[in-house]
Amino acid sequence: MRLTDDARDTLITGAVIGGGGAALLVGCGLFWGFPWQVLLLLVAVMAVLGGLIAAMSFADGRREAERRENSRVSLLAWVVVNGGRCETDLAAFTADGEGWESPKSPLFRGTLLAVGHRDGVEVGISCATDFCSEGGTTWHTAVLVRLGEERSPARLGRREIHRLGLPRRVTSVAMDGRELCVRYGGWPDDFVALNTQVDAAVRLAASLPEA
Repeated sequence: MRLTDDARDTLITGAVIGGGGAALLVGCGLFWGFPWQVLLLLVAVMAVLGGLIAAMSFADGRREAERRENSRVSLLAWVVVNGGRCETDLAAFTADGEGWESPKSPLFRGTLLAVGHRDGVEVGISCATDFCSEGGTTWHTAVLVRLGEERSPARLGRREIHRLGLPRRVTSVAMDGRELCVRYGGWPDDFVALNTQVDAAVRLAASLPEA
């Protein structure tokens, strides 16, 4: 079985940690005159540690790959139903001149991107990741609904969002120009969940009072 780049990097990382750490400990042990039994134990501990780190990295990579694939399938199903397209590169939407407006938004950025029409309005979907300052990664899905007229910039607070009765995992609702953005935590679990999130955003856009 051919290894992916991520898998190869994981093996290299585990080997560096296990082998490099073992070599460092052996060098220090020889310098301080440790018995060979102690050195052997230290080598074994570092080998196990390297293997554990590699195994954990493999598991994380596998979960991430499954999440991406499930979300990609969900977006593909959505665009088939709603006459759109799904891409992983923003340039694919802007190079062919199809006239989509969502790709022009600064919020339309991410790993998985889709556009389509729902109830007569254009909808853009962006699945992206953000890297926190603490070193963690957050996953989010932004649903962008094109509005019929210009709107003043507005961002709803938590209490206002709660009153809207939007699907779970909604993290923010904002409006600017001719765009309503409803952001959800995580990526789509399946087509039904994604469709529910999009429909909620489209209904919210339709319920907005006239400017």
